[in-house]
Amino acid sequence: MAFLVVFGVHALDFYGSVPNFVKASRGGVLLDIKPAFAEADLYARLERYGEEGRKIYSFRNVSVDAVLPLSLLPFLFLFMREALKVLHLGRLPATVFLSVPIAYVVFDFAENAAVLGLLARFPDRVHFLAAVLPYLTVVKRTASIMALLIPFVVLTFAFVRRRLRRVA
Repeated sequence: MAFLVVFGVHALDFYGSVPNFVKASRGGVLLDIKPAFAEADLYARLERYGEEGRKIYSFRNVSVDAVLPLSLLPFLFLFMREALKVLHLGRLPATVFLSVPIAYVVFDFAENAAVLGLLARFPDRVHFLAAVLPYLTVVKRTASIMALLIPFVVLTFAFVRRRLRRVA
C-alpha cells in the first residue's frame, strides 16, 4: 500500500499530486524536495509558484502530504522491527532504532505545518518558519533514509553472515 501511495503522489496527475503542483506552479519545486536555506530564495520560490500553485501546495500539505507519511509509517516501523530481531538488542537500543520511522513522520508533519504557516501569511514574512523549514526538511529526509537503510543493512548483514556460515 505504501508503494502505491508514493507512486500515485509522485507519478499521477490529480489535485494535490506532485505533477499537478508542478504544472500549476509553472515548474515549481516543492520546498520539501529542495530546501531553500536563504529566506530570500524561499520567498522568491513562493512568489514564482503563483496563486494557484500556493493554493495547491496548501491543499497537498493537509491532504496528500499527510496521507503519504502515515501510509509509510507502518511499513517502515515493521521493517525496522523485523530487522532488529536479527540483532537481539536490548529494549533501549531497540526503542532508539524503532523511533527513527516515527521521527520521520513527526518531522514531516512539522515541515508541513511550517510550510502551511508560510503560505497562510504570504506575502508577509515569517522569519522563524523560513529559518527553521530547511532544517526540518533535512532531518525528515535523513530520518526517512535511515528508516530504510538501517533495516536493509541489518538484513543484508544477516543474510551474508548466514551464507558464510553455510560455506564454512
